[in-house]
Amino acid sequence: MKMNVPTHLYFPSMQLQEREYNYNYFKKSNIAEKALSFDFTFIHNGRTSEEPKRPVVKINRNNLLINYEKPDETLVGDLVYSASQALFPLKLVINSYGYSKGIYNHSEILERWKSFIPRFQTYYEKGKSTQLLNEIGRLYKSSEKLIKSLQNDCFFSWFFFPVYGDYEIGRVSTINNYEFSFISGQKIKYSLDLELQKDYTENGKIRISVEGKSELIENDTISGYFLLNKDRSIHEVKINFYLSTYQEEIKIHIQETKELIERKTDINVVFDEREEREKLQKSRGFFVEEIEDNNLPKHNIRR
Repeated sequence: MKMNVPTHLYFPSMQLQEREYNYNYFKKSNIAEKALSFDFTFIHNGRTSEEPKRPVVKINRNNLLINYEKPDETLVGDLVYSASQALFPLKLVINSYGYSKGIYNHSEILERWKSFIPRFQTYYEKGKSTQLLNEIGRLYKSSEKLIKSLQNDCFFSWFFFPVYGDYEIGRVSTINNYEFSFISGQKIKYSLDLELQKDYTENGKIRISVEGKSELIENDTISGYFLLNKDRSIHEVKINFYLSTYQEEIKIHIQETKELIERKTDINVVFDEREEREKLQKSRGFFVEEIEDNNLPKHNIRR
């Protein structure tokens, strides 16, 4: 029996098997090309202990490449690489839209960072490297600053983009004032239209098309799509930015590299929508944050 994609996409309430992905960032301009890639794993890791209980997910990263090569072995390169390694494994608190709301293992990250410091202090007594070391340290000491930094990162801003929620009958929703930060330092606010396709793809995926433009420069655009597995976990994210002022193209691609055998139900759908909805509604507080916090990105349904 053929079934349409439900108009409300619930964030998966649990994921017991680890999923494997690859992330690619590529920027091309008239001046230069830059590339960044890594592999990562993703799994649900329980719920917060305090009320309201919210989902916790865990990410681990490996095989980091910068411009298709391993980070350079200079002291500065080692510092930057070790600083980023101190983040992982990273546990994030997620809201019902799939947006990262907080860091769950901040104390572990801070301890890992502290363990790296002695190896660098003997080399850096002053200068730019010491300044960088101190800036990273200040960032890691504050969970609020650290989560904000992650929310501004291109990888985290797309893998934890607020794609879940209610698309209603029109299947198109709009997110306004969504800010993206780029490696060059610029921050740009966009208006984005998300269109939920009615039917599953030939490969049984849920497709959400993305179109957007800068709220300041009309020719700065975003285009791409999300593909979700039938259990609503992310399968692929493909996004293209065009920045007209800098004549830059930025391409972001997140791809699941090893698909899991998804559980089946007696109606040949890989999840039970009623079952998933009931699991979420057992915790009333799971949806309260979307009502009370005006700073969180939300869907604005186009009727």
